[in-house]
Amino acid sequence: MTQTAINYAKVLYELGIDKTIIEETEEAFKKVPKLRTSLMSPIIPIQVKHSIIEKVFQKEIKNFLKILCDYHSVEVIEDIFSAYKEYYNEQNGILPAVLTYVDCPSEQQLEQMKTFLCRKYHVKDVEWQLEQDDKLLGGFILHVKDYEYDWSLRGRMNQLRLIWR
Repeated sequence: MTQTAINYAKVLYELGIDKTIIEETEEAFKKVPKLRTSLMSPIIPIQVKHSIIEKVFQKEIKNFLKILCDYHSVEVIEDIFSAYKEYYNEQNGILPAVLTYVDCPSEQQLEQMKTFLCRKYHVKDVEWQLEQDDKLLGGFILHVKDYEYDWSLRGRMNQLRLIWR
């Protein structure tokens, strides 16, 4: 991720645009790859690019996208959205976490893990990404930042194999 993308992401956050509008804009770029290609193209005149933005996007984000076109920065739009999410979470005390499990955890278990993570990482909330994986055999693996908490049966079996060698 470039510093340019990070800078644009911070500006996007500071503009105070509703997060759902930004997510919808990101989704539009994902669903229609030609949109990004068109806005990046040096062949298409800037007025046409602005017209496309006017027709496709919500008013709150139009000027931001026009500036990206004007400064030939549309090519880093995916990085901008990614940096925006990171910055948004950082500014709002939200910790993204990936929980991989065999059996779906109960609300109480999720709440206990959330309490643990909030204390450990000094955040207000946890944004869960839940993934089911039968290959774990039992238990769960929790990914947070660069850490992995492996409480899976598969992980325990691998640890035993290492000890026996």
